[in-house]
Amino acid sequence: MEKIKCDTEAVDSSIKSIFSERGDLDFAEQLWCKMKCVSSYQELIACFTLVLESRECGEIQPWIHHGSGSLLSKLIQQSYHGKMEAVSLTGITPVQMLLEIGLDKMKKDYVSFFIVSSRIYGYCSSQAGMAFHS
Repeated sequence: MEKIKCDTEAVDSSIKSIFSERGDLDFAEQLWCKMKCVSSYQELIACFTLVLESRECGEIQPWIHHGSGSLLSKLIQQSYHGKMEAVSLTGITPVQMLLEIGLDKMKKDYVSFFIVSSRIYGYCSSQAGMAFHS
């Protein structure tokens, strides 16, 4: 009976981790979580302007996942080496930047989900196999 309780707790914990927010969000992903609800184009421009100017002045030291593909992530990574190309926050660029951040986050969320899911599947399969052979 104790083994079943332990197994149930392990599965419950794994299921909770699948549906909870990842703990390794980088700066761009955290920014997405804040900016996904902006209510106007002007607000979007103001947010990106604040971030880029703050990084350029060294007021913030954001951490970005290696391999992040968004323009904002690339700009921040460039700034690590003391150079950050100028970006005009006009036209569709701010909207495109926000969408890129969201897509990057979504890709990482799905990768994390599938990794955790495969672990749960492997755990459940091994437990089922042990129960079958017992």
